[in-house]
Amino acid sequence: MLMKNNKIIPDVDMDNSKIARTVSADPGLLSNEELLEMLGDRRLSLKLILAGEKSKERSSASLTGKRIVENARKRYDDLMMAATIFVLFGDDIRILSFQPSADSTFAFFTSLSFFLFLLEIILHSWAKSDFSGGLFRIKGYACSFFFWLDLLAVLSMVPDVAWLASSLGMQSGLLDSFGTKAGKAGKIGAKSSRVIRMARLVRLVKLYKVTSQRSREKQQLDDLKKLVELGHYSHVELQEYLQRNGTNKQSKVGAELSDIITRRVIIAVLLMLCIVPLLTYSSPIDDERDVTFFMHSTNMNAASDCDYLERSIVEFRSFMEQIVWDGHLEQPLLVALDVNPKRCQHVVSYIDFVNEEIMSLIRDEALRVVTSEPTTINGVTYSVSATFNETPYMMREATSSIYLMFFVLVMLVVLSTQFTGDAQRLVLAPIENMMTIVNMVADDPLEVFDFKNTAGSDDYETQVIQMAIEKITALLRIGFGVAGAEIISSNMTVEGGGSACLNPMIPGKRVYALFGFCDIMSFDLCTEKLEDEIMTFVNSVARIVHDEVTRWGGTCNKNLGNAFLMVWRIGDEKSLSDYRRVGRRHSGSSWTEVKQSQSPVLAPKPRSASYKSQGDIVDLRRIPGLDVLSDKALVGFLKVIVEINRDVQLLSYRKDRRLVTGGEKGFLLRMGFGLHAGWAIEGAVGSLQKVDATYLSPHVNMAARMEAATRQFGVAILITRQFFKLMSETAQIHCRKVDIVTVKGSNVPMPIYTYDTFQKQIFPQLRTPKYSNLCINEVLAQQAENYDVSVWMTDPDLIQLRCLATPEFLKAFEKGLKCYLEGNWEEARSILGKADEMMSSNDTGGDGPSRAILKYMKANDWSCPPTWSGHRPLTSK
Repeated sequence: MLMKNNKIIPDVDMDNSKIARTVSADPGLLSNEELLEMLGDRRLSLKLILAGEKSKERSSASLTGKRIVENARKRYDDLMMAATIFVLFGDDIRILSFQPSADSTFAFFTSLSFFLFLLEIILHSWAKSDFSGGLFRIKGYACSFFFWLDLLAVLSMVPDVAWLASSLGMQSGLLDSFGTKAGKAGKIGAKSSRVIRMARLVRLVKLYKVTSQRSREKQQLDDLKKLVELGHYSHVELQEYLQRNGTNKQSKVGAELSDIITRRVIIAVLLMLCIVPLLTYSSPIDDERDVTFFMHSTNMNAASDCDYLERSIVEFRSFMEQIVWDGHLEQPLLVALDVNPKRCQHVVSYIDFVNEEIMSLIRDEALRVVTSEPTTINGVTYSVSATFNETPYMMREATSSIYLMFFVLVMLVVLSTQFTGDAQRLVLAPIENMMTIVNMVADDPLEVFDFKNTAGSDDYETQVIQMAIEKITALLRIGFGVAGAEIISSNMTVEGGGSACLNPMIPGKRVYALFGFCDIMSFDLCTEKLEDEIMTFVNSVARIVHDEVTRWGGTCNKNLGNAFLMVWRIGDEKSLSDYRRVGRRHSGSSWTEVKQSQSPVLAPKPRSASYKSQGDIVDLRRIPGLDVLSDKALVGFLKVIVEINRDVQLLSYRKDRRLVTGGEKGFLLRMGFGLHAGWAIEGAVGSLQKVDATYLSPHVNMAARMEAATRQFGVAILITRQFFKLMSETAQIHCRKVDIVTVKGSNVPMPIYTYDTFQKQIFPQLRTPKYSNLCINEVLAQQAENYDVSVWMTDPDLIQLRCLATPEFLKAFEKGLKCYLEGNWEEARSILGKADEMMSSNDTGGDGPSRAILKYMKANDWSCPPTWSGHRPLTSK
């Protein structure tokens, strides 16, 4: 150990000649560079530590910068909110609470607010706008609704900025300078300008939320600091918590909806302020009162001067008779007059009058009596009472009321439509789409739906949730498969009898299907040699198996690593009830009674135990179209065999030295396939912790036994009698029977068949037809969809795969198999030996079924046992 300034430096093997001591500002301390050189092998880890420390410093500096920017933003928001409030209420507060000497100060702050608002518009237009699309395709703040609103708010302040208004030739009270007729419009304009400015405050209302949130955050921070001081949290944990929870952003859909509602409300308020006063009419009550009070004054001034009183009343009545409504002489304004005290008897009838004819035609509510306050002078009481015809006023009020009502109705309809439309577009429609997706998946979990054309909501959170639901349903479909359709449907049903609880453990039900089992041979070798690359290898095989089986009408139920359970589902017992027959077993495999349940067609005699059970039985051979499905199941497996020998990625493993053992020239990927038909119990297996949707029955096991037997018979695929009988005659012709066996648990002899495959050859890469607009997968999908039996004679892959199965070989093997089954083993030995030689070019150097039979006969010393009954037990499980 080295000691330097009481600091311990570990002993490290090093070349002292390579150490260059650098004098640092702090004598006696090693620099980082020196320490790195001394530590040798630990250089990399120390570099990472130092880099981490520097990263922390940079992160700390970045956080400090963020805090500065955040504080500046908060101060800016506070300043603009104060300026907005000042512009709204400052002038009124000045008049109510301050002396004229303070006007200059208010004028200064008004000018300051004007420039702040103008600067805000410029900065927002620069920072929150995208001008890349040109002048007429500006995105963002510039030329938006709130841009024009802010601009109007600033322009409305111009008359309030005295020096600017005077320089532009404006005068105070400009809106009223056009005369009394413009007074109402001026008031409307003043109110509108105030509302435009108030719109800024409406936008700043959210600052209240910000302020409240700041208060809550401050209180929360204080509480957290106390916890840190008490030792419950460290400073690092506190910083991580603040960074994780420091930003509560408003959702896009919420921001958009809030923005739209704000715009709608502002427009509605402006329209109401501008239009409602124009549509509101009120009778000029003050005019009639003033006229009556003028006559009352004249009456008092006249006293006992009858001539003066007469002349005044004559002029008054003459003037009032000239006031008519829209040229209608039958609607005079003054219809009665009563002057007190009564005097001047010779003219009293002219002074006091009542137009009975007109008053009889006027509604009571249209007659307005205006009486002056009685005035007593020298013991004489003077008063004037005038009756006016207000029918024209009432008619105008009624007309205005109708117009106003129509306007309010239009506003209500338009605004409600706008608000509901926005809510429908942004919130309700996406939610309805989500419900549609869930219901569609619940109704048919296996259907692949295209939700791209459903009404969306752009890039808002509702659209994200909708996409998440689509992905979740797709994952459910992939994870559970056909067997889990009932699980998905029962748990996703939300309407009607849907339950709110998760219950994947639904009861099983009997279904009928074609079961296919396939397995990767030499998988232990691949796992050992490929190590972490084994997943890539297995998924490459799974891709081909899944694609081909799905294309040819099947689905994958289980992925077991090296093996796959494939299912071509036919239907459950309920859907296949028309093809049910009732039977009663007597003994062994014989039947004493068979009767039809719903069809007069006689069912063929069952050939194995897989077609019967205690109770009702479905005769699969009577189901129309099942021959096509069976043919496609076999073609699907044969296409898998072709593709694993054509796929470029899998062919690359042939030259992988890790997989080459012994004297082999290369690694050949081989798979075994088994096909069987029958029933199975479809349902969930497991618990609430983990559930697998699968099929359980002896028929599923039979498919697995057939796959395992492919190794014994040296073939790629084995087919049971039950499956073979379901295929079309053309497909049956292209398969050959290889043996009759019994499986464990059953004493019923079962013929098994194979389709000859020669895999050790080059399969050409597929290309789309010339002048076709379809991709290769679409072409292959069309071929599978349009399947007919001619495929067995025309498909290049199937012909090439079966090229070694010549008629001579098939005839020889059939003859040898017949001799073997009949017990003539000596002749069978000779014929099968020749058949094996005829297949010497095959992958295994001969014919696998011939060798398997020869091996069995050899194990019995080539002598047929006395108990031979034409079949043997299948040794592989």
